Amino acid sequence: MTSNLLFKLTLPVGLAGLLAMAATIQHDGQTAEMHKQHSMMASEPHHILAMAYHTNMANFAKALETQSAKSSSLNLDFSRSAVNEIRRSFDQMKQHHNEHMQVMSSKMNSPRDNMMQKMETHQTELGTQLTSLENEIQGAAPNAKKVAALAASIHEHLDAMYKMHQSPPASKMKM
Repeated sequence: MTSNLLFKLTLPVGLAGLLAMAATIQHDGQTAEMHKQHSMMASEPHHILAMAYHTNMANFAKALETQSAKSSSLNLDFSRSAVNEIRRSFDQMKQHHNEHMQVMSSKMNSPRDNMMQKMETHQTELGTQLTSLENEIQGAAPNAKKVAALAASIHEHLDAMYKMHQSPPASKMKM
């Protein structure tokens, strides 16, 4: 009787294991193609330049945040130079991102996915935050705490965008 019970318990477990193995085999096939596309995208020259400008923006945003948070008054020359560099890098990043998307859409016949929509949302929010930062810096008496908060917000968006690029597409798939 115990062997009959053992058989009844073993059969569903064994079937579940086979189904999981079949799903893994199918999942790995999709993963290989997605990995190939991700590698192709990551090595495209416009993407590399966009990421370099992205890193530059993050560095200047962090420097501005750090300097602004330390004091109640701003060093206006430093702050304006940092904001100008963030804007220049943002414009360059967007330009190379758009060129990257044109190149990739001609190489791949897949529609834009959720990641690209999220990236565009982050870019839009970055642009809004950067405009607010520029307006604050150009004012008669910029508020150091507000500048620090805006720089931190820009840095957070950049960090979120960076993390989107670091997680391979296959890891986002659920079985």
